[in-house]
Amino acid sequence: MPGKTIDANAERRNVPSFGLIRRYEEIAGASRSMLEAAHRGDWAAVEQLEGRCREMIAALKLAARSETLSNDEKSRRVSLLRAILKDDAQIRMRAEPWLRDLENFLGAAAQTESSGP
Repeated sequence: MPGKTIDANAERRNVPSFGLIRRYEEIAGASRSMLEAAHRGDWAAVEQLEGRCREMIAALKLAARSETLSNDEKSRRVSLLRAILKDDAQIRMRAEPWLRDLENFLGAAAQTESSGP
């Protein structure tokens, strides 16, 4: 259109990047599947899903170079990342029970120290 200046960046900011946020959602879904497999004790499935997550994260990093997220999508991304981190922590606790033992030991030691001799 003559006389109209097109700001490609402004247009880009207003267009939802369904591909990029979908990638975050797929990773969150795989993370949830990993947790479910860990609950079942299916460590082969956890390992397989972990490899899939690595691939999805690599693809996400590439896509993030050319796509941006809207403010709403950024909020959704934060929620998804929190869910992924929560799942990861639970998986680690199931995979490494000695961490629970260590946490209990350190908690007991801290209580003993604070109560004095």
